[in-house]
Amino acid sequence: MKKVILFLVVFCSISIYSQRNYGTPIHDKLPDKLKILRRLIEVNNFPKSIDPIKIDDRYYWKHNTAILCKESEIKIIEYGAYLFYNNTWNLRKSYPLKELNKNFGIKKQIMKQSQPYTWTNNWRTDSSVYGGWAMWYFIGVTQKGEKVCGYEKIETTEMLLN
Repeated sequence: MKKVILFLVVFCSISIYSQRNYGTPIHDKLPDKLKILRRLIEVNNFPKSIDPIKIDDRYYWKHNTAILCKESEIKIIEYGAYLFYNNTWNLRKSYPLKELNKNFGIKKQIMKQSQPYTWTNNWRTDSSVYGGWAMWYFIGVTQKGEKVCGYEKIETTEMLLN
């Protein structure tokens, strides 16, 4: 019986310490380059909280990301994603602008006014399952030359669906 209890204690301890805990982002804590810009681009992720599904030997967090600007036409000059860890947002990746049309259907980097653009298969994938926070961001320039941005958080969980 002592061996069983010892095994359970060791197993639980290892499980607890092996879990990744990236914390929860503070609402108004943003990367410096986004803090200084007016938030004019609407960004929506669906769903807001994503559970992984296992396919073969990989995990997929399936979601989409949509963007829209009601006020004016905008030329996108940068877009990408941040990950939240160590109590701050850390740049994960800035995507090449040549992929903007392939991913979102935005031709020549120009978002037309009130036209929604959606990346339907914007999926996170990994060989191990873990949760955390990401934030998609977009930086653009209006027709009047104002540099603006848009961003939205997205939560990924470790609660496997299958």
